[in-house]
Amino acid sequence: MKTKIASSVAKTERRNTERSRVGRDMCERCNRPPPLCVCESLPEQLVATSTSVLVLQHPRERRRKSLSTVPLMPLVLEKCTVKTGYNFTPRDLGIVSECLPGGQKPLLLFPGPDAISLDDDANSDVVQHLQNKDQLLILIDGTWAEARRMIMQSPELIKNCQQVQFQSECESIYPVELRKEPEKHCVSTLESCAHALMLLEPSAERAAEAKTFLEESMRCMVDKRMSVSESRNRAPRFSRPGKQIFEKDKRRHEIKQEL
Repeated sequence: MKTKIASSVAKTERRNTERSRVGRDMCERCNRPPPLCVCESLPEQLVATSTSVLVLQHPRERRRKSLSTVPLMPLVLEKCTVKTGYNFTPRDLGIVSECLPGGQKPLLLFPGPDAISLDDDANSDVVQHLQNKDQLLILIDGTWAEARRMIMQSPELIKNCQQVQFQSECESIYPVELRKEPEKHCVSTLESCAHALMLLEPSAERAAEAKTFLEESMRCMVDKRMSVSESRNRAPRFSRPGKQIFEKDKRRHEIKQEL
């Protein structure tokens, strides 16, 4: 019991020490530290596309803030909502519940045998019916394994959506030094959104404008991250785990002796 109490006290002390540290400056607009600020690549005003975008983000992906593209999307798109969770139902998502009574199915961008290929000439009639309308586009943000799990755990939502996909291969802006995609043609959530908007609104200037700013903001994020990493040139974060473990155990034993 003493060991458990000592561990708890030592942990609390470490947390209090971390919380007492002064936080670094953050940009008020993009919520990034100055060296990583991307405001120079953002539009003066949010871009209003006809398509509304809903991003369903896995909690683990939300913690990957430094390289996640999703935080950039609401900085560019006027109609962009981000929800975090492991599974969803239409009742959880007000924007989905609003469009279902009118007979309109949200478009879920996720590959599958029943998905409509937005860039396949064989589906031209079906695709034309979807284009240039006030659609709701849903994207899943996470690794492929996380995304598939979210899909499997949200059957009611999937049932009320029309799956769509695109077949054309696009090379990601991400360099392999920062984040390696599982396949060369795999792209980020932001890049998927930009490409889908152009397919859904091929004649709309707003969609082209949104695509430009989305991709430019991501390039800016990547360039800033690469520049900071190169300038620091520091040793790996966990290069000496033994020392950290020793310091934790030392303090725990000291508290245990005092009990």
